[in-house]
Amino acid sequence: MTTIETGAGTAARATSSVPSARRVAAIGSVLAALIHYAVVPEHLSEWWAYAVFFSAVGMFQLIWAVLVHTGNERPVLLSGLAVNVGVLALWVVSRTAGLPFGPDSGEAEAFGVLDVLSAAAELAVAGAILLALRPRRKAGTPAESAEQSD
Repeated sequence: MTTIETGAGTAARATSSVPSARRVAAIGSVLAALIHYAVVPEHLSEWWAYAVFFSAVGMFQLIWAVLVHTGNERPVLLSGLAVNVGVLALWVVSRTAGLPFGPDSGEAEAFGVLDVLSAAAELAVAGAILLALRPRRKAGTPAESAEQSD
């Protein structure tokens, strides 16, 4: 949070949407990771590769949440966007056409509460990343001056 001096000696706080977006992304990533870890035993009973995939995604999401919360590096944001959108796309395929591999290939899976919650968290992560990646305007730019005069 930044403090801005406002003329008569009073201070106003200005918040930036970028740190808030990174916080939302980190929280969403932790939630999705915990859900992925929670369903590992269920997926292990189906096929070991599913369990490995869910464990790896969960691990990535936890580590990524720490990295995005502690810094604002573009490659970290882009990697989180790529992984979360990829996992979302895979989830959509698994619920509509079925995965093209594995023991039940080609069979669409039913929707469940946890997988819908995880998909919502990953969608929030992707949206927050896009918000954090938006270019920031600098204070005092002509565009801001025009907006303030309206």
